[in-house]
Amino acid sequence: MYAMLMRNPAQLMFLFTSAALAYLVLPPFFFILHTSLVTDRGLQAGSFTIQHFMNIVDSLGDVRVLFTNSMIFSFGSAGIAIGYGTLLAWLAERSNAPFRTVAYITAYVSFAIPGIIKVVGWIMLLGPKAGILNSFVIPITGAPLLNIFSMQGMILVESFLWIPIVFLLMSTPFRSMDPSLEEAATTAGSTGWQVFKKVTFPLALPSVLAVLILTFIRSLEAFEIPALLGIPAGVEVFTTKIYLQIRGGLIPKYGEASAYSIILITLVALGLIPYYRITSKTYKFTTISGKAYRPHRFDLGKWRWLGGCLMLILPALQFFPIMAITWSSFLPFAQAPSWKAVSMLSLNNYRTAFADSSIVGSVLNSLTVSVTSATIAIIITFFAAWLVVRASIKARWALDQMAMLPLVFPGIVMGIAILKMYLYLPIPVYGTIWILVLAFVARYLPYGIRFSHSALLSLHKELEEGAMASGASWFQMVRHVVVPLILPALLAGWIYIFLITFRELSIALLLYSPGSQVVAVKIWELWDNGHVGELAAFSLVIAIGTVIVGSIFLKLARRYGLQD
Repeated sequence: MYAMLMRNPAQLMFLFTSAALAYLVLPPFFFILHTSLVTDRGLQAGSFTIQHFMNIVDSLGDVRVLFTNSMIFSFGSAGIAIGYGTLLAWLAERSNAPFRTVAYITAYVSFAIPGIIKVVGWIMLLGPKAGILNSFVIPITGAPLLNIFSMQGMILVESFLWIPIVFLLMSTPFRSMDPSLEEAATTAGSTGWQVFKKVTFPLALPSVLAVLILTFIRSLEAFEIPALLGIPAGVEVFTTKIYLQIRGGLIPKYGEASAYSIILITLVALGLIPYYRITSKTYKFTTISGKAYRPHRFDLGKWRWLGGCLMLILPALQFFPIMAITWSSFLPFAQAPSWKAVSMLSLNNYRTAFADSSIVGSVLNSLTVSVTSATIAIIITFFAAWLVVRASIKARWALDQMAMLPLVFPGIVMGIAILKMYLYLPIPVYGTIWILVLAFVARYLPYGIRFSHSALLSLHKELEEGAMASGASWFQMVRHVVVPLILPALLAGWIYIFLITFRELSIALLLYSPGSQVVAVKIWELWDNGHVGELAAFSLVIAIGTVIVGSIFLKLARRYGLQD
């Protein structure tokens, strides 16, 4: 058996990769389901029960409110993001509106800044009493511009976070669309609006629907905004309900939290079904052929500078919350700009923040966790993707399915699943940063395999066959041929997972313990304890650092054509 495996290293790699994926992906499903179906305390602890689901049914009114709030929040934020993001993408790719480069740079860089930092920045701007913008508006109108602690505030801030991502996702179909179809409609006498309505929009519709569903699903899974804005306002959604079942009382209610998690997983899975159906049929809308073409830009005429102003709103939405944090970082307490406030500016918050060993430790923990998680995820998904694309093993499709399975796990649900898993298993990672590594690797496997899979599809098999024919072993072929050729994509995937794990809050908030706080958790603790000045100073430094890493990702994307 051993000799056979050594003669066929792909078979050996398949066994190891299958085992790794199965260990990372399948137990969380089992433990979240198991916890929802057993008694979690008392003399009957561990016995089968459906009481947790019955408790949810008994409070059906609360479930209706949770469902309604979750749908309003998700559809509202997704609708605003898809509407404005798509408009910006069309202006950037199909019109002569200025400032498109500024919009692209802002969109890439904004991805690097942790979401919790942006949310705190918006609270500093639009807080009902001490918000900077509201402090200027209230004396004039007698009412705040917006009370951010409301459903409207939640929807608006969530859409602000998604607009840059929608903009980037929608730029690709507009960039790739053959303009000859629009030119033909124009030649036939159609007006600009008719061309957009009858030609441009129908061709972009599959992408619009796919991005809308994706944005809706991710908003359904969102935690930072519902937690920071919704909980104080008394507006609960599924993610905050699950969190409060664990952290909202003296005794964690793991059973009911898991039951709510099953409901949320079901909603996410139902949302992914139309997403996959739409993306699997995009070939019907293909317009790129072997004929070369140059994308045509519409002349907006006198509306050109209006289009430019719309483009500049994107960087403004990212710039304002960071400026609010910057201002607060130099003040002893939050207050609106004034001459009196200027006289109070100092660096005391920075001195206090970085003299705190727990804050410095959180940075080191985040770097360790994110670097390790990204590295492990990319290594596992690279081998899984190679086996799916190249190997002749019949069961190789299972690797792709297992790697994509965590997509149905919202972050807060993955946190509960991993927590229960390592409370049961005799593996000493609970209470350490390594439980975060295992959770992040499992959660972000789908992103790693997509980067590797796409890169391997673009690599011709003859290159590998040539290396093997020259006497190279399988491992030498992978090391000296495959990896160097797809290294840019692997590196881009590594940076993507690094950034997304560095900013992750929901998983870390359930799994951390004293001494294992990461950056997002430390910011949460500072906010929860009212240390606004230290929080602002710490957040600004972190934002600058992540922007630098995000800029590296942007350079890679531009250099190797990875924007798509």
